[in-house]
Amino acid sequence: MHLHSNPGDYIDATWWPRTSNLATELPDLITALQLRTGPISHVVYDPTAWDPTGRHLLMVDRAIQLDPYPFELFDTMYVYGTSSVIVLQVIHPSTETDPAPTATGAPIPTRIPAPQTANQNHQPRPVTEHAAMGAAADR
Repeated sequence: MHLHSNPGDYIDATWWPRTSNLATELPDLITALQLRTGPISHVVYDPTAWDPTGRHLLMVDRAIQLDPYPFELFDTMYVYGTSSVIVLQVIHPSTETDPAPTATGAPIPTRIPAPQTANQNHQPRPVTEHAAMGAAADR
């Protein structure tokens, strides 16, 4: 995972998980991010990027709500903690080329342009805004 240094960026961090199994990948990510966000209670993820999973992830000390949401910005994930929200750009595990130069070196644009084509199901995707996803205090 690579945290972005510019707090004005729309994307806070880039993450390249090893598998597309959300329940397997999230525990380590949550452990790393909660130092910045406080205890994490809710994760909103792009369902096209992950294998089907349950609605909750059981951790040792709590259950974390998992909500699929068809983002306009593909491969996006919102992680809600008690003190902040982190927006992740997820690099799909099946990516064969090394995205490291982009993920760790070049700046990610503040807004990633929406694709000009429809998603895999040929349906338009909704616009995603931080406000539409709620605030950490609301969770």
